[in-house]
Amino acid sequence: MKKIKNFGISTLRVEECFGYLKQVKAETANLPSEEPPAAQTAATTTFDSGFNAFDDALKASSTNPATATATATDDARDASWRGANNYLTAMCAHPTAEVAANAAEAKSLFDKYGDPTKLAQTEESGVLYNLLQDLEAFDSSKRTSLALDVWITDLKTKEEAFLAAAAARTEADAARQVGIVKETRTAAEAAYRSLVDTVNALAMINGDTAYATFIDHVNAMIERQKAISKARSTRAKKEDEPAE
Repeated sequence: MKKIKNFGISTLRVEECFGYLKQVKAETANLPSEEPPAAQTAATTTFDSGFNAFDDALKASSTNPATATATATDDARDASWRGANNYLTAMCAHPTAEVAANAAEAKSLFDKYGDPTKLAQTEESGVLYNLLQDLEAFDSSKRTSLALDVWITDLKTKEEAFLAAAAARTEADAARQVGIVKETRTAAEAAYRSLVDTVNALAMINGDTAYATFIDHVNAMIERQKAISKARSTRAKKEDEPAE
């Protein structure tokens, strides 16, 4: 008698689990469709519902409301850096030689690190951290002659706002991953196991002819996924082995 093999889908990665369940959902089209047993209808309905909830949770997790705030604060610090850099560029042409010299010295601090606004967000934060340290260590009398403190304060404030928004974004991502996604995945896995148990029971009671295609296809998927997991585990072990 044909039977769906045991498979611990809880060991799969989130995306792998979803992909596997999606394939199983497609294969339910191969289950008996004319006057199906009530147990089969109940199991497939529960499975479809669980899978759809898992799908919705994954889609929702890819849209983080905190991302918009992080993007806005990133744009604001970019504008602040450009404003300060452009201001010093203009001040280098100041008619007072001393002021122009002070501006050139301050501008050299910006030039040392280059334009950070084109870098990845975390890299930009690293550059701005170093730049702000240099600017705050810059001679106070020279800063005063340039009225530079207001620009430094603005850039520092904008950078701190971005860091806070980025931290909130990370926290929100983590919360969704361990929250609603985990909850709906667990329910979908339980619905899958119920579907497997139901099909196996019906195949044993009524004969496996009507269920053969579904069982064979799911078993092939299981073997394929096991092979992928085994290969990944083997690679991980090799990477952990000390070099000779």
